[in-house]
Amino acid sequence: MKLPAIGHASCGGHVTLLFTVEDDFPEAYLQGSRGAGICLDIGCDVAVKGSTGNWGLDIRFEGHKGNADLVREIVEVVAEDLPGVKQKHWTVIIRNRLPPSQGFGMSAALAIATSRAIQRAMGEEYEIALRRSMLHAHVCERRTSSGLGDVLGISAGGVEIRTSPGSPFSGIGLQSGPGVSKGWSSPMEVILVWPDREGHHTSEYIDDPLWKKNITRSGDRLLSVLEGRWTEESWTELILCARSFVEESGLLEDSSRMDLLNIVEDLITESGEDAVASICLLGRSIIVTKGQLGSEVDFESLMDEIRKTGLECIKAGISDAKPHL
Repeated sequence: MKLPAIGHASCGGHVTLLFTVEDDFPEAYLQGSRGAGICLDIGCDVAVKGSTGNWGLDIRFEGHKGNADLVREIVEVVAEDLPGVKQKHWTVIIRNRLPPSQGFGMSAALAIATSRAIQRAMGEEYEIALRRSMLHAHVCERRTSSGLGDVLGISAGGVEIRTSPGSPFSGIGLQSGPGVSKGWSSPMEVILVWPDREGHHTSEYIDDPLWKKNITRSGDRLLSVLEGRWTEESWTELILCARSFVEESGLLEDSSRMDLLNIVEDLITESGEDAVASICLLGRSIIVTKGQLGSEVDFESLMDEIRKTGLECIKAGISDAKPHL
């Protein structure tokens, strides 16, 4: 009896703080966004088992429920490169540690981890599988309008800036891609805050001509402020630009984001902590960070107060930057 093919992979989520919409190219790997954001050390874990038999998918979610159609699409994208995928019956078990459709980059994390897990099960070399998973996930995100720049941001790690849109890897050898991003690392904790109901699908914004215009105009202006040297010294300016972005683009006043932000900001003010609340795009959620990187913040106490309002929250870390990619 032939043993099943088994693979496992994990990928952290991503919070976008400001961005542009750049989707004019017909090829999915060239579409995307420029912007800036924060890569998380928690996100999505995927385990797969490929058994000999008729092609099929058995998709199971643990933790927060995700989008089964997205899983089917990423498997289709993987199979375009590895046709042998469709010679097995796959069980895909997904554990989402964060809720989808709340601005935590969970569709990108799910797509990257699923592609990587299947490639590992198929015996693909580690580094090639890593890079190819990001191309696969970026293409999947564009086909489903579930994201623009999360994959590119995740490829950089840490606190990232995306200066050219598109997939981080493409072409023969997967050495680079049209997408360009870079990140820096800081050992910082953050709090992620969200209401108990799901937010809007990303496509409601990035496929709407007026939203695209307003978002891109604001993103262009603020990226011109941030581009150049990207180091820990950029932190304060990034937080200020993130607030300007949601105000200028109109996203702050949409979907009750302002009400949510006001609740969290009032709690921070009452606490006296050097913390800042920013909107996670394009969800109805908040990321609470340090105001200054050197500050000491009692996140546990803040989380206790946030939970008293009925909001959900969790503490996460910022992932390491990935200069080797």
